[in-house]
Amino acid sequence: MRRRYFCPVCRVEVTPQTIKTYAFDGSVIEGVYCPVCGSILEARRKVVDEPFRDYRVEKGLYVAFEGIDGSGKTTQVEKLVERLEAMNVDVVSVREPWLDASKEILYNYRIDPDAEVYIFAADRIILQREIVLPALRGDKVVVSDRSFYASLAYQSSLGASQEFIWAANRWIKLPDIVFLLDLPVEKALERIKGREALTKYERIEFLEHVRRKFLKIASEVNESRFIVIDATRDIEKIAEEVFNHVIKEIEARGIKRR
Repeated sequence: MRRRYFCPVCRVEVTPQTIKTYAFDGSVIEGVYCPVCGSILEARRKVVDEPFRDYRVEKGLYVAFEGIDGSGKTTQVEKLVERLEAMNVDVVSVREPWLDASKEILYNYRIDPDAEVYIFAADRIILQREIVLPALRGDKVVVSDRSFYASLAYQSSLGASQEFIWAANRWIKLPDIVFLLDLPVEKALERIKGREALTKYERIEFLEHVRRKFLKIASEVNESRFIVIDATRDIEKIAEEVFNHVIKEIEARGIKRR
């Protein structure tokens, strides 16, 4: 028999209605309402055991490059893709954010950190559904310039909570390997000073904070997933280290070549 509640507005006992609302932190809020006047009689929050669900794609290999702007991500993506293609490995190269519409909003308008989280998450979900997941299911290697971890470092540095960022991205596939190219901010800014215009993310104090965030994330993630590389080293030596690690993983996973 369902529990009856006393409604202080109607001043009678009622058999309440229960409405469940799923919160962004992965919990479920159960609201108990009076069926007559709609007054809330009780609210309970329940924690869901698994609020984040990494897509389980057993085939292929998803490699991402992370680091502050100017750390050499794009260069290393290009070098890795070139070497893999030369070995007849079926490889797909992507970059976040993916959609031109997302870039237009993110780089040209002033929006709140939480709104940025939503935009990056929506862009990432579209990219994964249309490109990344089909490629992995086809046993291909996906090489990405940035990933979910960029949101975790950048948007949390702007003030969004990490719990909120995880929740907004709870239906994505995480990279299998992340190469974090770590570089002092001064050196990174020297590399990008020739650009026509810096984005709002390319300011020294902010990048210092983002760099610390990346290193903290790397220390908390399984080291088999996150590999920190000194990006002050010679570009070709970095590329060789990256390639050796990736080709070893390709062979371990039995990914076939064309």
